[in-house]
Amino acid sequence: MNVDINTMLLALQDPQTYAHKTEKIELIETHISWVILTGMYAYKIKKPVNMGFLDFSTLAKRKHYCELELVLNKRLAADYYLEVVPVTGSYQQPTLGGGEEVIEYALKMRQFPKDAELDIKLASGVLDKSMMELLAEKIAAFHQQINVADDASSFGDLLHVHQPVLNSYAEIVKHVKDEAVIACLNSLKNWSCNEYERLKEIFLSRKNDGFVRECHGDLHLRNIAIVGDEVIAFDCIEFNEDLRWNDVISEIAFVCMDLDDHHCPELASRFLNHYLALTGDYAGLKVFNYYLVYRATVRAMVSCIRLKQEILT
Repeated sequence: MNVDINTMLLALQDPQTYAHKTEKIELIETHISWVILTGMYAYKIKKPVNMGFLDFSTLAKRKHYCELELVLNKRLAADYYLEVVPVTGSYQQPTLGGGEEVIEYALKMRQFPKDAELDIKLASGVLDKSMMELLAEKIAAFHQQINVADDASSFGDLLHVHQPVLNSYAEIVKHVKDEAVIACLNSLKNWSCNEYERLKEIFLSRKNDGFVRECHGDLHLRNIAIVGDEVIAFDCIEFNEDLRWNDVISEIAFVCMDLDDHHCPELASRFLNHYLALTGDYAGLKVFNYYLVYRATVRAMVSCIRLKQEILT
């Protein structure tokens, strides 16, 4: 990690840095960002990285994507995404806001209880079918409201559908040495390619019928919270529009894959069935398994990237 950034992150964990009241401050690191939890608010800072599928390598780019993330996430969490805040001053004594030289940008969010997140609810045994229905209702309404891919755009075209699948397999293989695992990956890749060939006309009809839309893009249990009866889906993909514009059923498949991965197929079924009943999109089941496998490879790819970063750190 860059020495200046490390110094800044340490300083941002000091309660004296904040004008508002803080509780125990916690730093959470992902493969592309840091999130500082202060109790009342959370501050998200993008890592200065270029991974090909995202580019946060300059301050100007990080500012741009902070602003875009704010706009996009207000679609599903308007009360929680507040503003983009400049981090000014020095790395040793950073200030949130102020008129000094900008050294970084942070996305300020209203913090909700950690145990509101669905992965935590699942681990504690309180995630139930009624919550799956609430989630299905929220996402079904969202999918009806968001932008539909224009016929002239590449979103939903065959290359746009299949290239991310191939990219995921290619990235995973870079991190794998075990021949048995590589053989398994190749078998799965062959299945994906065969399904793609079989479903080409259906993929095109999905776009023609208006099911390719500007979705959340990263809808899984760790990016969803329920506070009371309010469903909050956060941390959508802002950094790559190709990963955000998807068939809506791909978004549904991501949640179902996550629930299946946690050995909760009954919750996945309740979520899927309620979503289909609300939207009538039963035709989406024809491509559901293709996207289910794709979302599993995305999870594997992200895990590989995170593991590599941890080793380097």
